[in-house]
Amino acid sequence: MFNNIGHVLYHVLIILFPILFYHQFLNKGMTNVTKKVDYRFLLVLLIMLLLTMSFPIEVTNGSYYDQKIIPIILAFTYGGLVTGFAILISMLVYLFILGENGFMMMVINYMIIAVILCLCVKKFNSLALKNKVLIISGLFFMITITRTMRLLTLNHQDQIVVTIIVSLITWISLITVVLIIENLNMQMHLQHELQRSEKLKVVSELAASVAHEVRNPMTSTRGFLQLMSRDGNLNSSQQKYIEISISELDRAQTIIQDYLSLAKPNKQEFDRIDLSLEVENVIQLMNTYTNIQNITLRHAVEQTLYLKANKDEIKQVLINIIKNGIEAVGKEGVITVNVYRKEEEIFIEIADNGVGMSAAQMKKIGTPFYSTKDMGTGIGLTISFQIIELLKGKIDVKSEVGKGTTFTISLPILE
Repeated sequence: MFNNIGHVLYHVLIILFPILFYHQFLNKGMTNVTKKVDYRFLLVLLIMLLLTMSFPIEVTNGSYYDQKIIPIILAFTYGGLVTGFAILISMLVYLFILGENGFMMMVINYMIIAVILCLCVKKFNSLALKNKVLIISGLFFMITITRTMRLLTLNHQDQIVVTIIVSLITWISLITVVLIIENLNMQMHLQHELQRSEKLKVVSELAASVAHEVRNPMTSTRGFLQLMSRDGNLNSSQQKYIEISISELDRAQTIIQDYLSLAKPNKQEFDRIDLSLEVENVIQLMNTYTNIQNITLRHAVEQTLYLKANKDEIKQVLINIIKNGIEAVGKEGVITVNVYRKEEEIFIEIADNGVGMSAAQMKKIGTPFYSTKDMGTGIGLTISFQIIELLKGKIDVKSEVGKGTTFTISLPILE
């Protein structure tokens, strides 16, 4: 075993190098579980699997060991179910080609591992790093224990110590890869947030510097147009033109006010509010708008849900998102609002069956100057994201072209 320590280190390099290469040159975003397959990540894991299986470590005379469990665990936890089963099937096919002894036993063992990993995948992304490491370590040590028990039943006690040592090295490699992925994900997330903050800062400074100078002449112009509209000598066309001009000035005022909302920090104190009541008030307010558009607004609101927030800001967030959904579905669409408690958080789900968004559009949601609407500025959603972040909450957006969009707002509950 110790004579082959170099081969062990080669295996560690086989595991670490592809992950570093992927994040440095191939990855365009954070490595998280999604429904879509990241073919670059799949290819890297496949290469890692084939290399570790093609060059196994000879731990004793005639006894070989490899680290193929690492790409399988990474495939399920960071690539998703499709990627996981693709790597698992590739591994089994390669074992069959190599003529592995006890092939059926290997199939059963890895299918059990796959089932356990499938149960972990759904919640893995939302876990803290400590919990991720504990889950992966627990699974790996369970595999090590079963291997040790198998050696005992086969009367290969002389290989138990070596197996434990190699398993320990494999575990260290696995945890190192997990820490590298999580650290690189965190760096990319911070870089994304920094770029977003810089953009917001530029918008805020621009809004604060020009809003006052722009609003004064606009207010004067609107006043003169109102005076002109009272002139009895105007014909119907002239009156209509003045009304349109006043309407456009009001719209410009609203846009400027939105920019000022980004510029000024929130100095209002948060109060204890009944979110259930506020949601129902917003739904009642939006019902008038939806009835005109012949849109169905369904809702299910769990009662007596409290949080610490500003009442007006919460209303602003809800109105912005519901109004966007109404504009996305058009006539005879359906908007669904669900509010419920889950553990220590309140969830607000606002779903529509509208046009939906592509993956490229999803990445830009919440940034200033970006909107999927022809006449939109994107400021409304930017402010909504900012308000929820101040409340230590999170907005998750899921969308599919032609099937609609779902906004899920999670906020800490106030007992």
